[in-house]
Amino acid sequence: MREIISSKRVPGSKSPVSQATRGGGLIFVGGQMPRDLVSGEIVSGALQQARISLAHCLAILEDAGSGAEKVLRTDVFLTDLSAKDAVNEVFTDIFGDCPPARNLVEVSEIGENAIVEIGLVALS
Repeated sequence: MREIISSKRVPGSKSPVSQATRGGGLIFVGGQMPRDLVSGEIVSGALQQARISLAHCLAILEDAGSGAEKVLRTDVFLTDLSAKDAVNEVFTDIFGDCPPARNLVEVSEIGENAIVEIGLVALS
């Protein structure tokens, strides 16, 4: 049976979910759009979008009782593959030299003005 974990710190968006699902010893955080936590608006620039999107995921993970150190894999959706360097910079800042495995997926559209969206899988 899967348990749904929502985060009050992450506003609703057009993202698949603003919550996590726990089951089988894992936590799955759906892709998070890069919306500012206060205004709810999409932030500009790939670097800032990657920071916000990953921060959203980690906030949900923390509310689920887990943390960055338990992240096994991340799924990064990019509307522009040139944003890969910004994503790498953010992941190095958060995870150091040993970031979790990443699945970079180029998509045609995430949402209006969005370049980067991140989801993750972590140990419960």
